[in-house]
Amino acid sequence: MSNARLSRRAFVGALPLTVLLDPSRVAADLGALEAGPLLLPSDLGQAGCPGACLGLPQMVTPQTAQDGPRPGFNGEFTPEEVERVAASPMAREIAGLQGRGLSCAEMSLLAALRFLDLPESHLGAAGVFGGGVGKGDLCGFLTGSLMAFGLAASARYATDRAEMRRVARAMSNEYWDWWLSRGDLHCAILRPTYEGSEEFLRMAQRTALKTEEVLRDLVP
Repeated sequence: MSNARLSRRAFVGALPLTVLLDPSRVAADLGALEAGPLLLPSDLGQAGCPGACLGLPQMVTPQTAQDGPRPGFNGEFTPEEVERVAASPMAREIAGLQGRGLSCAEMSLLAALRFLDLPESHLGAAGVFGGGVGKGDLCGFLTGSLMAFGLAASARYATDRAEMRRVARAMSNEYWDWWLSRGDLHCAILRPTYEGSEEFLRMAQRTALKTEEVLRDLVP
């Protein structure tokens, strides 16, 4: 059994929702943290960890920032990007979808469906994801592409769900990490950076370039 101390930040991040809903419990538990070592649920074994008892995976706090400055999704294209955009079916496709009444999530997913030659009837899955799920949360260019990875893997591994999930997760992780290397995840923070049509189009095409790159590892 480990007696290692847990940092205040890590401890608060690990608190269950029932504790976070009661600030007085947070204050009391932080006071106990200052007074002595705190045991993690893993130190308690299965009897002390409901998630482990149920066989649930350990929850991991999603990363939301990278150290150091990030280039963002707008700004002028580099000469290399200009060449890649010109050669990219998805970058050209998503540019043609601008101004057609589609959300970012719908644009991203539809461009991917056409690249993959999958039924466009799947587009309805992105219907509520525009505007950061309508709440300024995860950007639609992020969620739309994540849906595309799941559909691509499902089409390729229709009879092997374990492999489908493994491949889809690998693609989503690659895209997620790339996204974090460039900027924030959230629509409410990103939207002011692409108020103009040119800035919006550059963001759309940059995300399409990366989505196509990830998909090409799966689709010849």
